[in-house]
Amino acid sequence: MGYPCCASKIRRFGKRRRQCAQCNKTWSIRPKRRGRPKRRTSRAVIERALLSRYTLRQLAEQRGMLSAPTLRYRFRAALLKFVAQPRRLHLPGGPLILLADGMRFQFAGRPWVLYLTAVKSCSGKTALFFDPLLIIGREGAWRWERVFAVIPKDILCRIRGLVVDNLNGMRKIAKRQDWVLQLCHFHLIHKLQFHRRGRYRRLKGGKIREEIYGLVRKALELPDGAEFNKTLGDLQRRAAGDCGTARMQAVLREFLVCLEHYRAYRAHPDIGLPTTTNVMESMGGVIRDLFRRSRSASNPNSLLRWATAFIRLHPQLVCNGRNSTD
Repeated sequence: MGYPCCASKIRRFGKRRRQCAQCNKTWSIRPKRRGRPKRRTSRAVIERALLSRYTLRQLAEQRGMLSAPTLRYRFRAALLKFVAQPRRLHLPGGPLILLADGMRFQFAGRPWVLYLTAVKSCSGKTALFFDPLLIIGREGAWRWERVFAVIPKDILCRIRGLVVDNLNGMRKIAKRQDWVLQLCHFHLIHKLQFHRRGRYRRLKGGKIREEIYGLVRKALELPDGAEFNKTLGDLQRRAAGDCGTARMQAVLREFLVCLEHYRAYRAHPDIGLPTTTNVMESMGGVIRDLFRRSRSASNPNSLLRWATAFIRLHPQLVCNGRNSTD
């Protein structure tokens, strides 16, 4: 056996050292790692900062021996390592429902969207969130196609339905993927209520707008039958005439065009479609609250790291499907 320095014989040089017989160079058989020891921040600090509503300054004060800049530096290193690790998804078996929503941000005067996606079992009541994606530009169908393309193919082939807001292009995406499309009731009702509260109540046609609101709510919930057909006929007559305001008329006409997608939960009761994206709104609200108290969304990279780490630590939320017999 030779040593790489001159490939000569090696002899013992004490208990823990060896020596080259030609050049007399010695070395330890158990060399120590050189340099300052690495100080690792435990995952518990990440969990306390992200889940327990503690700021990094408060955590530094609790520890006592660390300054806030030191803890912030170590926390950033631990966060980078945590986010860089591959993630294992523990999905339920059987067909799945895909839920999606976007969170809008702005950096240097340019729009960015944090795309959130989650899946739930058709028979289950829990939504599991994937890692988010952050893409520059306004929310659009072709960007959503990029987001869906990141989902593993073995999961995509199990998806039976898609629950989203009524965005342009979503119907084409669902048709191309052979997914049942369920449009969010909450976003539709929010559009209708825009002219029903505050200073907008004084606009003309207040009674007409109230009537349209009530008819749309009935059309969303009524089962197929004579009462539903009567409600639909009333809405069609309103859409062809006076709706109070041009905005209300545009919302009503859009609703009638997409009516089958708003009532997909009744046409496909076997796959347990939720009628809203409220679970996505809940996750978005928690993430915004995290950014508000930690002030961590100072740039796109930081925003994505914090959002990814939070979702990995808190990946599930309750999401009930709508029972069409209600």
